[in-house]
Amino acid sequence: MEQEYQYYAFVSYRSSDEKWAKWVQQQIEAYRLPAVLQKKNPQAPKTRIRPLFRYHTDIQPNELKEELRSKLEQSKYLLVICSPRSAQSQWVGQEIENFVLMGRRDRIIPIIVDGRPYSGDPATECFHPVIHKYFPHSDNIDEDHEILGVNLNEEGSGSKRMKRQRAIMQVVSRMLDVNYDQLWNRRRRQIIRQTVFSILSVILVIGLLIVTWLLNRPQDIQMTLTPVGIQNTNLPAAYEAEVILHLEQEDVPLTLTNDNPSGTYFDIPARLMGKPARLTMTCRDYIALDTTLTLTSELTLPLERDPEVYGRVRASLFSISKERNLPNVRLLIDGHEAVTDAEGAFDIFIPLAEQRTAYPVTAPVQLDVDTIYTPCGKNNVLIAY
Repeated sequence: MEQEYQYYAFVSYRSSDEKWAKWVQQQIEAYRLPAVLQKKNPQAPKTRIRPLFRYHTDIQPNELKEELRSKLEQSKYLLVICSPRSAQSQWVGQEIENFVLMGRRDRIIPIIVDGRPYSGDPATECFHPVIHKYFPHSDNIDEDHEILGVNLNEEGSGSKRMKRQRAIMQVVSRMLDVNYDQLWNRRRRQIIRQTVFSILSVILVIGLLIVTWLLNRPQDIQMTLTPVGIQNTNLPAAYEAEVILHLEQEDVPLTLTNDNPSGTYFDIPARLMGKPARLTMTCRDYIALDTTLTLTSELTLPLERDPEVYGRVRASLFSISKERNLPNVRLLIDGHEAVTDAEGAFDIFIPLAEQRTAYPVTAPVQLDVDTIYTPCGKNNVLIAY
């Protein structure tokens, strides 16, 4: 009866070829044998060819560890990763030697990843001397016992992927003793289907990206400030306004001036267009805005003067001779009457149309300066003698 094995194969390799050993293991363990071939071959695995044993080689240059010897005994096949590097590995040689001595000479499968077998040149020879020992090459056909390796980089037509998949199918067909052509024809069709599916998936993803971009393509919004209300030419005309568009997770500022009252918000996502968004505007001498507008390609905000800035006139009347503020004194501020209170302070409002940056002051007492300038501060003082 066929011996029961714990592993389908033992992967022998040199540490410098570890990426190849890992790739071969992954490819074989991931391969699923077609159901029709499973029925024809009762000894074949029901699902996948696993597990394979892979271990770091060149651990020590002496005898093979008992643990690895045990793994070799529990492995049905020996997959040897062959390259000019592994051909010089004493450890790989010991694994091949031990596998042959176990009576499994016909279950050694060389997998060539670099170099050429039986080349006779140490720089290119990929078969280990132990393979030459048990599988000698001779020009005499009757004496030639060379072993046929599976080359992952075989020459010929076809993509690199197809060539390597053909090599994997050769390995699988030897391990399972099934017809290679049947395996490869099915595998090739599967790869073609996978490739077509991948291409269609890429096309679908690209299409979704295009649709997403169209839905979220950047839009530009032109913002314009429009002066409204009374326009008083006696007041400073220059202004610098900061208009901030508050989006989902970003505040986008825009600076507008009287010389350039229009500006552009660039790259606004299309999904936000036609939806309400908050805008705030601050500008010295003008009324601040905090409003919500529906986003369109052109927006207009009103710019209206704050009448309090130059219209609110306030100060205290202080007498130098009396060293105190003067209460109940009647003043004329550009013709507008103001009377100081008990603390000697006054506060009046001048309509926007009549506002100035400086107002003449008439008082029943002699003033040091008969002009008051706006905007007024909290500590403005008129000095009287």
